[in-house]
Amino acid sequence: MQFSAGNRVFLFALFVSVVLSSFPLYAADETGYTIRSSANEVQLAFAASDRQGHVIKTLHPNDVAVADNGSIIRQFRSFRAASESPLDLVILLDASDSVASQIPAEIAEVRNFIADSAWGERDRVSILAFGGLQPQLLCARNCNGEEMRVKLNALRANGATPLYDALFQAAEILKENRDPESRPAMVLFSDGIDTISMHSASDALQAAQNMQSAIYSVNSRSRKSAVGKGDAILDYLAVSTGGLSFVPGQNVAAVLRMILDDLHSGYVLTYVLPEHSVGQHSVRILPTSDPKLQFRSRRAYDDKGDE
Repeated sequence: MQFSAGNRVFLFALFVSVVLSSFPLYAADETGYTIRSSANEVQLAFAASDRQGHVIKTLHPNDVAVADNGSIIRQFRSFRAASESPLDLVILLDASDSVASQIPAEIAEVRNFIADSAWGERDRVSILAFGGLQPQLLCARNCNGEEMRVKLNALRANGATPLYDALFQAAEILKENRDPESRPAMVLFSDGIDTISMHSASDALQAAQNMQSAIYSVNSRSRKSAVGKGDAILDYLAVSTGGLSFVPGQNVAAVLRMILDDLHSGYVLTYVLPEHSVGQHSVRILPTSDPKLQFRSRRAYDDKGDE
């Protein structure tokens, strides 16, 4: 039986919703991974391309509008190229038994990536490993040192996979002493399977969205393994936060370069919160002058009122 493109999209969305609903839901976090309405401002990072996937480098404020819970925003407080923003990056390394064979190569490429990339003075990089009972922060904000290299080289596969706890902790790292001008992002190396987290998939996704952090998913599943629900989870995390998802077997060094280029090539805009509607706001970037433009950004944020 063959399905049309529209039916395939519907079936994929249905599959993801079923997968996510199979995980336990917990009470929403009370520690504050939110954009407060009292701040009266929403910040939205996004990428722009044409239908062939070519990056648009000359975008202007009047080329876009934002749909926020149905309200159309055309006036922005600020609009700038993402290259003007320092990066605040958290690299998450799955160190569980299910991806043991992939860990050494990923460690080597991450080490080279940190050592060889041209970082700005205000850029910050943290590394969080997760395997066993809970995630382990290997280094925070400054990872280009001998101590970090020793810890990375000592990393070994360790049991279960607290994937969602790791994503939640990464959002906490991004929140701490945050530079309001920074561009937060997570690079996730994993097969997408969680086996032990206290937090749910929804908790992790909401924490990333509310910290305005894109998730770049690098699939660590062996190419010999069958496609599973972990692939759908990784895709969904990336799509929902404005990141990218990479299939198993790609050159890790090239993937990391692509991620860094993507983070430097987008745009960041801010606008006044259109309404004090407590709860989740859906957001979408719309073209105003060229309907062929395509945009990628996070899809939602939370407004908790004047708390």
